[in-house]
Amino acid sequence: MNQAVNGNVGPPRWKRPALIAAAVLALLLLLWAVWSWSQRAARAEEQGARLQAVLERQRSLEKDLAQARPDDPPNCPPGQSLRPVVAGPGSGPGLGPLAPGAGSPSGAASAAQITPLPTSGEALALADAALAQRLENATAIVLVDAGAQGTGMGTGFFVSPTLIVTNRHVVQDSVSPNVLVTSKALGSVRRATILKVTRNADIGSPDFALLRMDNGVSAGTLDLAPEVSKLAGVVAAGYPSVVVTQDANFHRLRRGDVSAAPDLNLTKGSVQSLQTGPTGAALLVHTAAIAKGNSGGPLVDGCGRVVGVNTFINIDQSQSAKIHYAIRSSVVEAFLRGAGASARMDVRGCAAKG
Repeated sequence: MNQAVNGNVGPPRWKRPALIAAAVLALLLLLWAVWSWSQRAARAEEQGARLQAVLERQRSLEKDLAQARPDDPPNCPPGQSLRPVVAGPGSGPGLGPLAPGAGSPSGAASAAQITPLPTSGEALALADAALAQRLENATAIVLVDAGAQGTGMGTGFFVSPTLIVTNRHVVQDSVSPNVLVTSKALGSVRRATILKVTRNADIGSPDFALLRMDNGVSAGTLDLAPEVSKLAGVVAAGYPSVVVTQDANFHRLRRGDVSAAPDLNLTKGSVQSLQTGPTGAALLVHTAAIAKGNSGGPLVDGCGRVVGVNTFINIDQSQSAKIHYAIRSSVVEAFLRGAGASARMDVRGCAAKG
């Protein structure tokens, strides 16, 4: 016998809450999946934008570096050319602020007491490894944002834990009163403020800038030596672009790795001649090879003391000759004194290696 069923056909009443809960859970899972997908898409879009910015920056820097190749012509027609080691004009003694707000040195570094040096006897000559380490600790690459002209590059050295000497023509095209400095010893990129510069940077004239590293201190400093003799051995320290641009660490740095720094380049030579520039500045001619990027870097004697600041080269194209010039440390010391700063001056001779 057939039985009639009264009411709607469906699940029993006790099962309905479970079904509703399952439906709500399924809806929540669907909403979570949609939200999760949108978050992943947003992150992917953000990462893509960052990658694009890095690639754009890399292409821009590669273009700048390509334009910064040494400009010595492959063929040498007759003629002679005096030029800075890093392109840029420059003249005359004296001081002048490079940008508004550039003040005199301040803080502990500029006011620090300088331990006096002996005034008799001879300074101790350093072994090659010790000399190289001293230069590693006290030398830095200087990177300059020159606006439409691209990125400028030179060398500087510490005369106190935070004060750096370089050439004016290295920083004079900076679009701000700040530049960047780094080295393996510093371990990361640091900002530096341009404090003082010579009035100009004409070839053969005082051509200096004084920078203050805004955070941290250097691993070492260099003393100055007022005297050097012809045929004395010297070492030039710096970051010539023709060498630096082949350094993998420099490529890491330009891709944004602030812990990367190019290797410091060291070349040996000897003093050729002691000359006087057109404005009376004491110059030193030497055979330690320098090129673009060495500007502002130290030229040191065998005792690791600065006897000059590498500044320009003289190219005689008729003879395919290139002569290297540094401005003597006595001129550097006068610049620092006029800027209200100081460096240790070691008047002793440098003993020959045993």
